[in-house]
Amino acid sequence: MLTVEYGNDVVEINCDEPGLDLLIRKLQLLKQHGGHQHLMTPSWAGDELTEEKQGPENILIHHLRIALAPKAENSPGAVS
Repeated sequence: MLTVEYGNDVVEINCDEPGLDLLIRKLQLLKQHGGHQHLMTPSWAGDELTEEKQGPENILIHHLRIALAPKAENSPGAVS
């Protein structure tokens, strides 16, 4: 289970252990290859996010896009 919800000006990510493993794998792919990763609910043609809200007053987020920002030229770790 992995859900992303919005409520009271807060984004909530709720997960069980398999959901956490999935999120970690997606973040590792992002770190290794850059770019971005998409996680979506079945309603949005995905299978990464579940549609069972954890907060009854929250709004379910159907599409989460996680992007790795490009390094600034003068930032630590930038390649010149």
